[in-house]
Formats: sequence, C-alpha cells, structure tokens
Amino acid sequence: MKKGLKIFLGVLVIFLLVGGYFVVRYSLWHKDFFTNENITCTNDEKFVIEEKEINIGDRIKNFVLSDLFSEFVTFSRKEMLYLLKDSISGVSSLEIQDVCLVSDKGVWKVYAHSKVTFLQLPWIGIDIVKDNRETAELYSKRIYIGDMKVPDVLARGPLEKINKGISDALILVTENGFLGKTIENIDLLKDTVVIKGGF
Repeated sequence: MKKGLKIFLGVLVIFLLVGGYFVVRYSLWHKDFFTNENITCTNDEKFVIEEKEINIGDRIKNFVLSDLFSEFVTFSRKEMLYLLKDSISGVSSLEIQDVCLVSDKGVWKVYAHSKVTFLQLPWIGIDIVKDNRETAELYSKRIYIGDMKVPDVLARGPLEKINKGISDALILVTENGFLGKTIENIDLLKDTVVIKGGF
C-alpha cells in the first residue's frame, strides 16, 4: 500500500512539474508575443480601420483579365490576414476570437485564439512554408501551442489534413486556370505574398 502511494505521489509530482513548466513557458511566450514587430492581428485597431479599405476583389479581377503573358499580383500581410480570417471563421466550429500572422521570408506562422463555449483555448499556430523553388507549392510542417512545437505523433493527422486543404485549394485555382492563367509561382516574402501567373 505504501509503495503504491509513493509511486502515485511520484507520478503526480512529475505531472505537476511538467505541467507547471509548460504553463510558465506558455505564459512567458504570451507576454512577449504581441511585442514582435512582424506580427499583425485581426484585433489590432489599425487592422480594423484598414480592413474596410482592402479591395482584394478588384486586384484579383485585374490579374485575371490582364492579357500580359506574365502577370504578378501582390498581397500585403494585412490583406492575407483578412483572407485567412474569413477562411478560418468559415470552416471552424470554434469561436475564433483573434487571428495573428507572424511573417518572415519563406515561413509565415498563423496563430488562432479560440473559445469553446466558456473554455478559452491557448493560442494554436501553424507554419506555412514556401521553399526556394519556383513553384506554387505551399505546405505546413509544424503545429504549435504558443511557441511549443506539438510532437509529430500528435500533429501528423492534423498536418495531413491542413496540407491536403492547401494542396486542394491550389489545384482548384490552377485547374480553373484563373480564366486561362496558371499560377506559376508563389513567393512568401517578409511583408507580402507575390503570386505569378501566366498563360
């Protein structure tokens, strides 16, 4: 009986220490998260004001209807966040409270802060990666809770779904050809996404 109690207490102490470590690490990350100069969030006052001015539809229309052999369309970080906010809100059964984008050349991290009824979930992020090749391929290789990478064993299934969704969306756009245009390259730069299309 005493041996069983010692084992139980030992496991409990280890669980509390590990749990405490993750809580402290997440709290420290959260404290510094909004001080990052490369972050844009939907709850940011500037984003709300400028959201009304974003006119993505006209730019896409001009890109599609252009008769130039090679054409580029560029989206700012705020414009991409606007599109991401709509797409995440449309498919999720969670209440999305905020979406943030941390961008750098070749890797953009999208974080969502969600709520289920009365339960506040931690910030969950995915990275969207573009390698240096001239292709329209984007993919995600990591899921995060705060800045902590979710172990591959747990992340494998969701990542497969995320990557299939990205792939299906790009295939849909490419097969529809933007009324004759093919997406030849997508570049994730620090502050912009550049899409190159051609005939």
